[in-house]
Amino acid sequence: MADVTATAQAAMDTWPYVDALALDKIGLPYLNDVRHVYRDARNRFDQVLTGTGRFNTLLVIVVDLDRSMVFGHFLLDLNEEYGTSGGPLRSI
Repeated sequence: MADVTATAQAAMDTWPYVDALALDKIGLPYLNDVRHVYRDARNRFDQVLTGTGRFNTLLVIVVDLDRSMVFGHFLLDLNEEYGTSGGPLRSI
């Protein structure tokens, strides 16, 4: 995945998809702005990372670039992924 945040042209407007999500059902109090956009090496998909009202949790919208449509979404909880308790990460 390559960070294309600064250079990416939006393949589509993802906000109608995001607006249709029931935030309370997925455990989010609110959403912030888009933080990062990552593109896979074969230029098939973008992952649009949007800040949320939960600490260290991002809403990831997966966009199919060939079809210019949302493929789906998932929550990326960095605390859960990396086993942190919400404090700063420590080096090993």
